[in-house]
Amino acid sequence: MNENTAPTDARFVLVTTLDALRPGAPVRVIVEGHTLVLARHGDAVYAFQATCPHEKADLSQARIERGCVVCPRHLAAFALIDGKASAGWDNVEPLKLYPVRIVNGDVTVDAAAVSRQPPGGRRQVWDFSS
Repeated sequence: MNENTAPTDARFVLVTTLDALRPGAPVRVIVEGHTLVLARHGDAVYAFQATCPHEKADLSQARIERGCVVCPRHLAAFALIDGKASAGWDNVEPLKLYPVRIVNGDVTVDAAAVSRQPPGGRRQVWDFSS
């Protein structure tokens, strides 16, 4: 999801740098106390919920291919453009996506969007990793 889809109340927060993201290698980040995953694909960076909407598999372990996040547990693919599941997974909720902006090499995510529509899975309240 790119910045053109961000609503007017957007509040972008810094989560990492573009140099820290390798194409096809998803990474976990924390935004508003929620764990998200960032993935670099082509010239874009995408932010999405960290767990699969189907069985809560860890999507930081997913493959990114042909514009989709491929779940490591059951191989359902979710489109990075709209979060919809691949054919055959019609009863699965779409993957939640969040607006991303890249400014001077800094990757930011819309924290207001995360608060409005929190990702599925567990909410991380404390982060002592720093």
